[in-house]
Amino acid sequence: MGGKVEREGIKGGKARKKKDDFFDNFDLMPENSSYFPQVMQRYEAYPPLQGINQDFLATLLKAFEDKTFCAADFDAFPLALIVDYIRKTHVYYLHKKLPEIEQSIYLLSGLYDAQHPILLSLQNFFHQYCAELTHHIEMEETLLLPHIDLLDKCPDSPQQFAAYLLSMDKYSIAGFVESHEDTEDELRDIRQTINKYAPPSVNASLYRILLSQLQNFERDLCVHAHMEDEVLIPRALEMERLVQERLTAQARRN
Repeated sequence: MGGKVEREGIKGGKARKKKDDFFDNFDLMPENSSYFPQVMQRYEAYPPLQGINQDFLATLLKAFEDKTFCAADFDAFPLALIVDYIRKTHVYYLHKKLPEIEQSIYLLSGLYDAQHPILLSLQNFFHQYCAELTHHIEMEETLLLPHIDLLDKCPDSPQQFAAYLLSMDKYSIAGFVESHEDTEDELRDIRQTINKYAPPSVNASLYRILLSQLQNFERDLCVHAHMEDEVLIPRALEMERLVQERLTAQARRN
């Protein structure tokens, strides 16, 4: 999700903290991070077969808490673990976050006059945004991630390598990068639009809940985009480069 818009801290750089420093910030327990429930919800419905990697969880929570994303923090984790997180996040967005926001918009709509401009902004935004995000996720689930799965497994056997070569003729990581767009900026725009209007006089709680949901989703999408743009894609591109070198070397020998 993204390469066109520069995100907060993407070029800032920051001294990498030790894992112990991170845990010290949360009294030695990652559960004390305010993002812990949000991150864990994507693992509750589809837990990993071998349990949750605690080091990965700690690094992930650090990414949510820090203003600067450090891709190097994820170097120690296998590509399959990153892909698993991306897939679980897609499910979390489509089946958890978007329905929650839709419910909040529906409940809030009953507290404003039918012609209030905030309702038109919310309804137009939500339907368009859901369609765009769903399409974005479907493209990744049907093309990008299966391609990366094959790429990751191709060194395992000649059969896996052959399967990747067939996929390579139809799809490439470089092609994905060229067509990749941001999806989190629209959330910031609609949140700023909502802030222009006063909450309903009868119940301000739903107004605040919706703003909080949008803000949390915006942060989640930002981390997700960094994970794709700075961790997943660069590693996949490097693996593609190594495979291409292998093919070139074989062609020279023949």
